[in-house]
Amino acid sequence: MTTKRTARLAGITLASAVWLVSLAYVRTAEAQDMSAGGLAPPPPMAPAQSQAPAASETSQDLDDAKKSDSGRGLEWFYLEAEGGFQHVGLRTFNIDEQSFSAGFIETQANGPVIGAGLGVRLFFITLGARGRVGFFNSWDLFSVGGELGLHLPLGNLEPHFELGGGYTALGSFKSALQSGAAATALQNTQIHGFYVRAQAGLDYYITPIFSLGVSASAEVLGLTRPGLDPSKVTEIQSDPSLTSLQQARAEVLKAEGSSYGAAVTGTAVLGLHF
Repeated sequence: MTTKRTARLAGITLASAVWLVSLAYVRTAEAQDMSAGGLAPPPPMAPAQSQAPAASETSQDLDDAKKSDSGRGLEWFYLEAEGGFQHVGLRTFNIDEQSFSAGFIETQANGPVIGAGLGVRLFFITLGARGRVGFFNSWDLFSVGGELGLHLPLGNLEPHFELGGGYTALGSFKSALQSGAAATALQNTQIHGFYVRAQAGLDYYITPIFSLGVSASAEVLGLTRPGLDPSKVTEIQSDPSLTSLQQARAEVLKAEGSSYGAAVTGTAVLGLHF
């Protein structure tokens, strides 16, 4: 019995070994067939540090952009003061000078000008108001009105363009008056009208809130002189210091006169930005 049991156990063990060897062979063959058919396990994932160069490049681009815009940030309000030179021709577009001035008011002048502006800004667009006073030998020219601007930030430099319009008037008559009688009559006369202005300039931002710049503008002036009371005209004509030609021209002052002129202005500008 013992010999038969031993032989049986040996046979079972041998059969098991053969089965295991056959199974291992079959698995190996299947693995080789998969590789031969183009199937292979995926490659290992790249280490996390491979993403670092892309992040570094993005950070560098942001730094460069920050340097290029000078770090000025957004601007909401501005204040400006300006001063420069102005040329005015009250009859640039008029054929008949006498209907407006009758020779008693000089119609061309050159002199200094000062002004101030303020307003609000939204990105590239500004909306504000500006006033100017030009000082001339014959009279002074006042103007105040609104303007719409377009600004193009280029780092610290900023070109800009404006269109504006408003009210303008002549005042403080001086040597333009030819006599005491004419001075008395015309001093209380309100010569006023409108202006339309186109302007271009360039600002340099020394700091985010302080700028220096220059500007040049051209404008059309429309002025109206009301007619004088006939009694005032009679006083002018009776002035012995006037020539007979001037006395005859004074008759024109009874009627209202109009003038369409032009002004050209160049200024230096100081700006505050908030």
